[in-house]
Amino acid sequence: MKWARWVGPAAMTGLVLLISTGRAAAHLETDNGCSGSGIFRDGGFAVDAEAIGDDLVTIPRSDTVDWQGSVTAPPGVYSGTIGVDLPPPFGEVQIDSWDGDSQAISNAGARDYDLPSLVPAGVEFRVVGEHTDENGSCSGYVNLQIKGGPFDSPLVYISLAGTVITGAGAVMLLRPMFKGVPS
Repeated sequence: MKWARWVGPAAMTGLVLLISTGRAAAHLETDNGCSGSGIFRDGGFAVDAEAIGDDLVTIPRSDTVDWQGSVTAPPGVYSGTIGVDLPPPFGEVQIDSWDGDSQAISNAGARDYDLPSLVPAGVEFRVVGEHTDENGSCSGYVNLQIKGGPFDSPLVYISLAGTVITGAGAVMLLRPMFKGVPS
């Protein structure tokens, strides 16, 4: 009967793992025909939110990205943003925003980035963007991870040291419970 206590938690753990796997790496929703892409100079590869599919993109910690964006018709009044959803506790970091009034259907430029060493490598995060103009809107994301492993961040060693210190404190607090009672 002891095994019955483990069946429920094991089944729930399996279900959570099954549900959490296979998340799409890129997604683009558009009703104005917009597109966007970036070429990572040092990384030597291109990222297109519409063409990536299920591939998780691994990027260098710092690089220069040559980006381009376009719509199918003159936008008129427009606005938009692009940002990075970093893992907790970092939150969202806005990379760029734009607004104005234009008849140009495309734009391009270059942007440098340098993610701090405190952001752990090998952890998935998301670049999100949206654009709205007189013809409609589009939004999308690309799932990325920084090249390297989780032990590349100094936060890992700080966390491990904190765990050891907390564990030692817990052992010291529990020690009197294990001493023999005099008879």
